[in-house]
Amino acid sequence: MMFRRIVLSVGVVATAVFAYMAMQPEPVTIIDDGVTMVHESRGESVLDVLEETGIVVDESDVVTPALSADIPLDRVIQIERARTVSLQIGYGQIETIETRERTVEDVLLRYGVSVRDGDDVYPGVRTPITSGMTIRYQPVVALDVIVGDEAKTVHTMAQTVEQALQEANVTVSDKDTVEPALATPVRDGMTITVNVSRDVVQYENRLIPFEIVREEDDTLALGETEVVQVGVPGLERTRYALTVENGTITNRTETSVETLRTVRPQIIKLGTRIVAEPEANQETEQEQEETATTEPSSPFREEAEIKIEETPRAEDVLDFTSAKQLLVEATAYTNNAEDTITFDGRVLTRSGYDVTDTILYEGMRIIAVDPAIIPLGTRVYVEGFGMAIALDTGSAIKGNKIDVMMDSKEEAVTFGRQPLTIWVIPKQEEKEGTDDA
Repeated sequence: MMFRRIVLSVGVVATAVFAYMAMQPEPVTIIDDGVTMVHESRGESVLDVLEETGIVVDESDVVTPALSADIPLDRVIQIERARTVSLQIGYGQIETIETRERTVEDVLLRYGVSVRDGDDVYPGVRTPITSGMTIRYQPVVALDVIVGDEAKTVHTMAQTVEQALQEANVTVSDKDTVEPALATPVRDGMTITVNVSRDVVQYENRLIPFEIVREEDDTLALGETEVVQVGVPGLERTRYALTVENGTITNRTETSVETLRTVRPQIIKLGTRIVAEPEANQETEQEQEETATTEPSSPFREEAEIKIEETPRAEDVLDFTSAKQLLVEATAYTNNAEDTITFDGRVLTRSGYDVTDTILYEGMRIIAVDPAIIPLGTRVYVEGFGMAIALDTGSAIKGNKIDVMMDSKEEAVTFGRQPLTIWVIPKQEEKEGTDDA
């Protein structure tokens, strides 16, 4: 009898111990829209844990596992929050949407929009999505505009023929004949004619690549390079004769080619002088070879607000055949401290390049751009300036705009604001046997 009482007492104690242990809280990891927290919980389901923490989810949010599910074995609960965003595509109505996408580009892709160069996107495609944000996307269309006996291609975000002609600085009088009508909606590839003529002349400019000349120089240390002459591509203007029938181009014939600017080669000096070290610090032959072949360090500071993926080099091969011509609105600024970023008393571009004592990079004029249109580090041929390089950005430089760095405030004020033609020149992927462009 005594033995049975002892056994029953032990059983009751064990049951109480197990019940107590079962009630002890255990850690659960909650990842709420990328933010991680750890909560000690006694709950058995996902809903129990979220109620304990006071976390509220909406119907449009996604919880993994589901609210009704038991806590998973890995004890991790993930919440993807939906954000309310206003979206306007083209000239359509502004639509309010719920989205769990991470960036502006992801949202546009979800709606079947693939952003092209020149398209107007605000904010930029890499901007993280936040609730209450408004996204505006306006695609650029290419139109052929024929005025009298001349034709040109216009890239525009205009909605109607009348707006497109205004952007192209074409004045239409009551006596002019315009086809199609001024109120006609524009579409990609449309031809607009003013005072229709069957004999039309069209001009097209294109860049001619420069040669990169490398010369050995025994005044420079082995492995050092110096750009002594910046290459300038040539510029050719080709004249075409067009046949227009009922507002449509039916024939296009090249009639002449005129050289507007001659090519100037890029000359790079290559150091050949071997610098002798004191005997105590003599390097081995292998160490000297490694030093000679080591890539020069990047001239960009770590304090840069915007990183350049790959440091541009003077010997980079450029693909002039893929150069994209753009009409931009150009303004000017200086390397004065009040105009840009300073660090330890030095004036830096937003890419981290020191412009305290220069407005050039390897002989090229520095310009500020919208990186969504022109990636930082890209070479650009600028009408009236020659070769330039995109190394800076600006809060007002959005879309087809550039800011040209000047030596003085007076020069910048005189330059003012004006339209310029530029060519964006991509870096060519080097292949075995490829000649220098």
